[in-house]
Amino acid sequence: MRILRHILVSALLLATVQAAAAQVGVGTGFVSPLNLYGTEALYSVERKGKTIGHYRLRFDQQADRLQVDIEMQLQIRVLALFNYHFEYAAQEQWSTDGQLQKLNVRIDDDGALTLHRIERQNDRLCRVEAAVCEPLGQRLLTSNHWHPQLPLQQQLLNTLTGEVSELNVTELGRETVQLGNEAIVATHYQLGGDLDDTHSWYDQNGRWLGMEFSARDGSRIRVRLQPEAVPLALKEAP
Repeated sequence: MRILRHILVSALLLATVQAAAAQVGVGTGFVSPLNLYGTEALYSVERKGKTIGHYRLRFDQQADRLQVDIEMQLQIRVLALFNYHFEYAAQEQWSTDGQLQKLNVRIDDDGALTLHRIERQNDRLCRVEAAVCEPLGQRLLTSNHWHPQLPLQQQLLNTLTGEVSELNVTELGRETVQLGNEAIVATHYQLGGDLDDTHSWYDQNGRWLGMEFSARDGSRIRVRLQPEAVPLALKEAP
């Protein structure tokens, strides 16, 4: 279903602010996302004012690598006639120098199964579903939202398609985002390029707060960080 494909392409993206860019680099150093999110971050996915699912990040920092598990589940009742179900699961492994080493993705699009497997070979990322390496690039971030340097990128690895997507990110200014009873200062970005309709908000530490974009029917889809998922140390006063 194309509306859900757009939801996931847009909803699987993530970003940063310049303050975090000085700390985290693609291949130039790596800061644990546990400093931004804790071990888990949970987001609601909303359409037409109703919750249609969730998006979850889990982090496991080990001595020699970082493992990130991502899952999304959506359930939509279409025209009160039938239910549409979408499940997404991905696992990333990152080296201590901040480079993606492995990515496995499983997508269940209302019964239609898609798998992507990507690995680093000879210092380049390759799609390895085929018998030979299909090179994608050397230093790519994924569209799984957690990495705080995505708005500085011109390309990223689209985990839904297994292809490289082009970006043309524009910073639209500072805004205050309400997170439960807390007011968070956020930077508003338009991702542009292949994801031109996607707008995202990130706090001053580089943590993703949420995003908004249009579905094919013109309705707005909103992804929001849940208040209970906010580490106390990162909450800000207005």
